[in-house]
Amino acid sequence: MLIADTFDITGRGLVVATDQVTSLPVGKKLLATITRADGTVLRADAYKEWLLRRNPEPLENEAFLLIGLSKIEVPIGSTLQVNLPES
Repeated sequence: MLIADTFDITGRGLVVATDQVTSLPVGKKLLATITRADGTVLRADAYKEWLLRRNPEPLENEAFLLIGLSKIEVPIGSTLQVNLPES
């Protein structure tokens, strides 16, 4: 997924909006891998979040809270892979 937008939530982490919709669960701990344009790879715990919606149109993108990361570390245009943790 391509990271389309980012914003920090003080005390929680970084929220990234993506360009795709997944079937991943909301509120469950996920594992995120971020690849920046320079090839640097970051990993973080993640949680799927609901974006604020003002109309009933189907969602075209999603957001994920990335624990322990900031906007400076994850530039817009980076790619994001999110998976369920292995049991």
